[in-house]
Amino acid sequence: MRRSSNIATRRYRARFCVGVALIIISGLRTLALQDIGGTLAFQGQDIIGGAAIIFKPPKRVRDLAGNTAAMLASARRPSRSNRPTEVARNNSRPTPQPTPVTVATTTTAENRAEALKEQGNTHYDRGDYQQAIDAYQNAVKLDATDADVYNNLGAAYFNLNRAGEAAAAFQKSISLKSDDAEAFNNLGASLYKAGRYQEASAAFQNAVRLTPNDADALNNLGAVYYVLEQYDRALDSFQKATAAKPDSADAHYNLGNAYYMSGRNREAQTAYRRAIELRSDYVEAKTNLGSLLISSDPNRAATELQESLRLRPNNPVAYNNLGYAYVKIAETLDRANAVPYLRQAVDAYKEALRLKPDYVKAMNNLGAAYNKLGQYQEAAEVLLRATRAKPDFPEAHYNLGTALYSRGDFKGAVTEFQQAVRLRQDYADAFNSLGTALYKDQQFDAAIDAYKKTLALKSANAETNNNLGTVYFRTKRYQEAVTSFKEAVRIKPDYAEAHFNLALAYVALNDRKSALEQYNRLKKLDPKLADEFFQKYIKK
Repeated sequence: MRRSSNIATRRYRARFCVGVALIIISGLRTLALQDIGGTLAFQGQDIIGGAAIIFKPPKRVRDLAGNTAAMLASARRPSRSNRPTEVARNNSRPTPQPTPVTVATTTTAENRAEALKEQGNTHYDRGDYQQAIDAYQNAVKLDATDADVYNNLGAAYFNLNRAGEAAAAFQKSISLKSDDAEAFNNLGASLYKAGRYQEASAAFQNAVRLTPNDADALNNLGAVYYVLEQYDRALDSFQKATAAKPDSADAHYNLGNAYYMSGRNREAQTAYRRAIELRSDYVEAKTNLGSLLISSDPNRAATELQESLRLRPNNPVAYNNLGYAYVKIAETLDRANAVPYLRQAVDAYKEALRLKPDYVKAMNNLGAAYNKLGQYQEAAEVLLRATRAKPDFPEAHYNLGTALYSRGDFKGAVTEFQQAVRLRQDYADAFNSLGTALYKDQQFDAAIDAYKKTLALKSANAETNNNLGTVYFRTKRYQEAVTSFKEAVRIKPDYAEAHFNLALAYVALNDRKSALEQYNRLKKLDPKLADEFFQKYIKK
């Protein structure tokens, strides 16, 4: 039986006797009813609608030696004060008059603050951030006017993931030195890390205002726009970042992410490849490039993803997407050749789950792969886990419904399909499958309603119109059946089964002339099916 783009079809035929239509389920072909088992809801990409984009959050500030990460924050070593202290001057000449106590106290405090500042820098260099914080805090108690100490205090907090305290320190630094682009950049990185994206955007904009060609600040501003889903602005910032610093692998990687989210896949591929050229072991870029290629070139995608796994074997996202690449390869092959790839997909999804046991998308994909292999028990088990782990996952409910339907549990399938459409009211495939499950469960009026909702979402669907006609026929609403079957053949003129069903509906209405017209059309489309119709319904 032909398969539609959504679910496979199974035919049953009605036998007519003395003008009464009887549905004969076994032993005969039947009216063509679109059945469950075609398109399955894979979540091959780790973001909705795309490939697995691993956007790198701020991992570390630029340390005192100047190292950077994809989200770049910077700290700098404060230089020693060039202003000679009163004590130094006293050592160079005889003491004229006694120094006032207040001046001596101030001078001593400045020296102690400077010493504590250097002490903090030493701890920072060693990665002893809490000790650096203690030293910097003691320094600002003695001298609260040094913007650089507050900047370095913020950097130490940042490294300990204390983003709120880091932001407060950088804000203090800026209050003392309002033209400090690096402090604005650091403030933005801290606010970004704290999830305060709008405030981070304002901070990075100030950094860019002060230093328009700072690639790091431009990159960071793009990162905030990306998180805020302002992809046009993100593209603009990342493009400026790559122009300012053409050898920045991170900026090219982030540019690729923004292109991808803007639907500009070709440009995204170019950006990812440039990032990989600049850093040959850039696992995230290889993973995303491979993921991006899945739809257009699944074999090449699999190669890229395998390379990314060679570099980082513990990458669950790459295994999940590799599984999806194998599924897409399988879809281009006949059943016998597809099965080995589907089994490789199962293995990849299992490995993703071994590395990340709560990876719900991989659970869903594993269940969908089991469905394709006809292993419905295994599919149901893993998909049940997925729906329990994430009850608001419509695709998992849809796939679970498919598994239950295929095992003959029509009531269970109805429940899962209903949950899928509750969660996603534009889920046309789930409404169509719900209609079929309701039909199998003898809930005909509800099946009609589900098919109508499918058509409201996807009107040019020949198979669903045919299914709706089938339910009308089954409930002896022959004129409505004719209307639905006619719409099916209008949308898909070579739909032989729908022509066959339309002819049967005309027989039920005692419209022999119209039945013969459909028979003559059927002879051109499927002579064998036409002959069967003639022998059973015309020759008599």
